[in-house]
Amino acid sequence: MSDTDVNVTPTRVPALIALLLAVVGTGGMVWSFPLGISAALDGSGAGATPYAAIFLIAAVLVLAALAISIVCLARGLARPIAAIALIVSLVPIVGVIILRIAAVS
Repeated sequence: MSDTDVNVTPTRVPALIALLLAVVGTGGMVWSFPLGISAALDGSGAGATPYAAIFLIAAVLVLAALAISIVCLARGLARPIAAIALIVSLVPIVGVIILRIAAVS
């Protein structure tokens, strides 16, 4: 038996990547949002530009996690992990929508 006879399919890897991206992206958004607001309202600092950049990068990570977790669910790859990644990636999206509605009202 050689190494080419073994069929190994890493089914959990994409779901775990989605979960990692969702956790890191959500954490980045939760960390940078209030600090960016306080930096924007404080006149003595360098401004809120670094926090806005971190927020946007974290938002891209969350969107990537959302897409990967949907693909994993559609293909049936590690469905529990993909479902957790989907829920974690939806939390900041729903939060941003709620903050937008609250800001307009």
